[in-house]
Amino acid sequence: MELNLYNSLKKPDDLMELLKESDISTLTLVLSYLTSDLSYVDKIRPFVKGAFDYSVNVPDDISHMIRKKLIEVLLNISNKNNSLNFKNNIKDEYLSIIMSVGVGTDVPKEYVSMMKEELDINNSSNRDKFIENIKKHKPKLNAIIIGSGLCGILAGIKLFKAGISFSIIEKNDSIGGTWYENTYPGCGVDTPNHVYAYSFEPSFHWEEFYSKRDAIYKYLKDCVKKYDLARFIRLNTKVESTIYDEDAKCWVTSVTHNGNTSVLKSNIVISAVGQLNKPAMPDITGIDKYKKPIIHTAAWDHKYNYKDKNIALIGTGASGMQVAPELAKIAKNLIIFQRTPHWIIANPNYHRKLSKGKKWVLENIPYYSRWYRLQLFWGFCDGIHASLCKDPNWKFPDRSINHTNERFRINMEKHIESIIGDDKELLDKVIPNYPPYGKRMLMDNNWFEMLKKDNVQLVTDKIKKIMNTSIATNNNSYNIDCIVAATGFNASKMIWPIKVIGKKGINLNDYWKEDNPKALLGITVPHFPNFFIMYGPNTNLAHGGSIVFHGECQIRYILGCINLLLEKNFKTMDCKKEPFEKYNSDVDVQHEKMVWTHNKVNSWYRRNGTGRITTNSPWRLVDYWNFTREPKEKDYQFS
Repeated sequence: MELNLYNSLKKPDDLMELLKESDISTLTLVLSYLTSDLSYVDKIRPFVKGAFDYSVNVPDDISHMIRKKLIEVLLNISNKNNSLNFKNNIKDEYLSIIMSVGVGTDVPKEYVSMMKEELDINNSSNRDKFIENIKKHKPKLNAIIIGSGLCGILAGIKLFKAGISFSIIEKNDSIGGTWYENTYPGCGVDTPNHVYAYSFEPSFHWEEFYSKRDAIYKYLKDCVKKYDLARFIRLNTKVESTIYDEDAKCWVTSVTHNGNTSVLKSNIVISAVGQLNKPAMPDITGIDKYKKPIIHTAAWDHKYNYKDKNIALIGTGASGMQVAPELAKIAKNLIIFQRTPHWIIANPNYHRKLSKGKKWVLENIPYYSRWYRLQLFWGFCDGIHASLCKDPNWKFPDRSINHTNERFRINMEKHIESIIGDDKELLDKVIPNYPPYGKRMLMDNNWFEMLKKDNVQLVTDKIKKIMNTSIATNNNSYNIDCIVAATGFNASKMIWPIKVIGKKGINLNDYWKEDNPKALLGITVPHFPNFFIMYGPNTNLAHGGSIVFHGECQIRYILGCINLLLEKNFKTMDCKKEPFEKYNSDVDVQHEKMVWTHNKVNSWYRRNGTGRITTNSPWRLVDYWNFTREPKEKDYQFS
C-alpha cells in the first residue's frame, strides 16, 4: 500500500489491517477529536489504565468499531492532496476529557493551552509568533551559537527562520554533540523516540521505540541538511572565550581552528554546549599508574579488541546499563564495580521494533502522532511528577516518599526478584535503599539476566586503589586488561572550560562559584547581557520528558527576548538580580520537596559540598512551558 492517506482509503480492508497495528487508545483520541464526539472515548474509558499502548486492553468489538468509524470519517474529509477538508472548533473541556481518557487519569484544565500548541489545532500554535514579529523588523543582528548538538541545531533553525544572521561554532569535526561523541556499544535513548524529536520535524522512520545512537545521529544530520544549516556551521573550531565589550555593546568571541586564532563579534551569544559534554573520569587513588587502556564511554576506542579480555566496568548509571550487556557477550570476564545500585524499570517497548503498520499510521493518520506524543509526555513526565514529591506524613520515609512511590518500589522489586530468583546475596546488591527516582531511572536492558552470566561479576566492595594492571578493593584484587569508565560527565561545570566574561570583567565561572550554576529559567544570568543558555542550570529532566521539549521552550523565550530588543529599539538586555534570585530560591524550595534531596540519595544532580541540586528541573512540563512562553520585560534592564 502506498504511504498516502487518500489512496489507502480506497482499500479500506487493507487499511483496517494497518490500523490493527496501532494503539487503539490513540486512534480513539483522533476519532473523538475529528468528530467532537465524546461517545467514542467513553467506550474505551474503562479499559485505559495508563498512557502506554501496552496498558490498554480494549475489547475486540469496540476496537473494530473505532477503526471502522475512523475510516468512514476520513473518507468524508480527505482530499487528493492528502490534506483534510476539516476545521474543528472543539471546546476546551472536550480536549481535556479526550486527553484524560487517553492517559487513564484526569488531566487538569491548565494543560489545555499546551495541548492545543502540541496539536497545532487550527494553527493556534504560538511557538513561532516571535519569529514572525522579528522578521517584520528586518533585524540587523548577528549571533554566535556555541555547539551543534540537539539544542544548537534547534537554535540555528529558528534563527534562520527569523532572518537573524548567525554562526554555529563546533569543536568536533561533525555536528551532533553527545550523539556524535558517544559511540559505545548499546548507546541509545532512554526516552521514547517520538518525544525525542523536534515538534516541527517528527520522524516516521524510527525502526525502534527507543532508538540507538546511529538513528538519532542520522536524524540530526537530516535536519541540518533539510534546513541547509551546514553553511552556517564552523567545524573543528573551538571557542576559547567570549568577552562582553561594554563600550561596543557586543560579544567578542575568540576561536581557534587548525592552530589559528580569530575573533568573532556578535550582538548575541547562545550557549548550546549542554550539561553532558565533559566526560568525568573516576577519582580513584592510583588511576594514573594504570598501565593498560582506560576507556571512557564518551570517548570509545573502536580499535581496541575487547574480545576475551578481563574488563572492569566502573559505573552503573545510564551508559553502564547500556554498554555492560554488550561487553558481557564478548569479554572473558566482566567485573562490574558498583558504588550504588539504580532503580530499573521493566519497559516492554524498550527492545521492541516499530511495525510497518505502526510507522504508516504515525505518518499518515491525521493527528495520530500528536496525540501519541502527548500520551508519552504525560506518562513519562507530568503524570508521575506527584509521585516524586515528598509526603510529610508518609509512614515509610526511609524507603519511599509517598503512596505511589512505594507502589513503584514494590513493582520494581517484584521485577528484580522475578529474574534474580532466590539469590539473596545478589538481590541485596541490586535493590537500592533509596526511593525510586532518587537517581535517574534506567530502562532494563537485560541487566539482571546479564548479572547471572558465568562471566559477569558484580563487585560492591569499595575500590581502594588502582595499580599497574589490577584493581584492589578492601577485600580482593582483580587483574584487569582494560578499564571502561561509565562515570558520566562534569555536569555542574556548565560551559567550562570556555571563559565567559560579562560586565565589569565578571567571570561566569567565578560568579557560579565553579560548581553552583544558576540562571533565570536556566537561560539568563545577571551581568551577562544578550547571553543566553540552552540546557542550562536546572533544566535537566530526571523524571522523564524530553530535552527537546525544554529546548523548544528555551529558544522561544530567547526569540522573545530578541523581539523585545527590536521592539524597544535597544541593543542589550541584562537579567536583573531580583528575579534571578527569586527564581532560584523557588527552584531550591521546590527541590526540597522532591525525591532528589532525600537523605539517602547522592548523585551527580547535586552540587559538590552543599547538596544543592544544580542540574535538574523540579517543575512539570506545563510549568516550564508557562514560565517560558514569553519573557517579562520587568525582569530585564535594557540599554
